[in-house]
Amino acid sequence: RVPAACTGLVGLKTSRGRVPLSPLVTESWYGLVVDHAVARSVRDSALLLDLTHGPDPLSPYAAPPPRGTFAAAAVRDPGKLKLAVYRKSPLGLTISAETLTALDTAVALAREGGHTIEEIDLPYIGRDFIADFARTVAAAVAGAMRIEVLRVGRSVSGDVERATRLMSRFGEIVSAGEIYAGLQRLHATSRRLITETAPYDAVLMPVIAHPPLACGAMDPKGADAFIEDVLDRLRLARLLKFKQLFGQLMDKSLWFTHWPAIQNVSGQPSIALPVHVTDAGLPLGIQAAGRPGDEETLLSFGAQMEKISGWQARRAPLRMPA
Repeated sequence: RVPAACTGLVGLKTSRGRVPLSPLVTESWYGLVVDHAVARSVRDSALLLDLTHGPDPLSPYAAPPPRGTFAAAAVRDPGKLKLAVYRKSPLGLTISAETLTALDTAVALAREGGHTIEEIDLPYIGRDFIADFARTVAAAVAGAMRIEVLRVGRSVSGDVERATRLMSRFGEIVSAGEIYAGLQRLHATSRRLITETAPYDAVLMPVIAHPPLACGAMDPKGADAFIEDVLDRLRLARLLKFKQLFGQLMDKSLWFTHWPAIQNVSGQPSIALPVHVTDAGLPLGIQAAGRPGDEETLLSFGAQMEKISGWQARRAPLRMPA
């Protein structure tokens, strides 16, 4: 969803268990990771999903089977949907005016399609939720690094970026008990989220908090780069056990994209739609998150939004960089 939101493409995050990850793995990052691809159109995304989805005897779980083909859903009128809009940052960080404009554009297109819209709040999706997510990811990265060492037969610490090394080292010192307790909190919040948003066919929310960035813009600079370098060189990842420092680095890691973690945790499907272009000519997509296992409604709704907005005819100007 993030690369799609930055490039004017459609990005479908599938339901947990929809596309098998085997035979390489049975699940990835405790089930937080799924597989699909960015696409130029909703139709293409649906066709690809028809080719790749299905139950797998090597997987521990599977998403509910669709009622028909996903391609058929992408050409079907969605009818009149009941939609919700969630505008807040789970981290309480600044959201650009352009992102909120993109969300308003999506709401206007949805109203043009005949759907009802209701503003909602999700007060339990906050910093504690994202912190549990971040610690879980750190533990998963640490485990992945161990597996890679066994695969290649040597240390891979020098092969990865500095931030990945720090995350892996932090993941090594978070106890198994902490991770298990955090996962249980994440699951409890997911159950509440899914239950409370069940009346809605989809929930519209941002993907990225700011317009797309220039290459290298997210690299740490100045004091941030110095702190990260010291933590790395002196192997001081243990300092991240302090809540304040952990929170600061979490904000610096996720300031650009606050929302996708929600569906990574809940396992819900979500589709990024390229509804907006900024005044500077940059694409800025938003997402519609659906009920677990219901990609069909998202694809039907997404295809309607595509038709109303005319984004298929949009092309970026080709300019040589200065």
